[in-house]
Amino acid sequence: MILLDTSILITDPALTFDAGQECAASILSRAELELGVAVADGRVAAVRRRRLRMLDELFEWLPVTAATTHAYGILAGVLHASAPAQARRIDTYIAAHALELGVPLLTANPKDFERVAHLVTVVAYPRQA
Repeated sequence: MILLDTSILITDPALTFDAGQECAASILSRAELELGVAVADGRVAAVRRRRLRMLDELFEWLPVTAATTHAYGILAGVLHASAPAQARRIDTYIAAHALELGVPLLTANPKDFERVAHLVTVVAYPRQA
């Protein structure tokens, strides 16, 4: 299994990556997508809302659990000294979900996870050679 970062759910409209790969998505990504709908206007909001409905049909969003919060504490602790604001970003929570599950995180924004890549396997999308 691989956990999809929100950037993937936005970047790859057809979800075309590794068709044989079991994919999962965090409820935290769904929250980010809801924000995207909320801050958009008119046609853009409608497109984003349709996309979110489609994703709701594709995924059973993974819930945040006590184990997720424990993994978050580990990652946030690593980030706190050098990047306290990043420790509180939703990306850190999503990375914690991957850490908790022991699965790689597929992202279009690998730089967002550089500081925790020694604890979470981060896979760049599109895969870079």
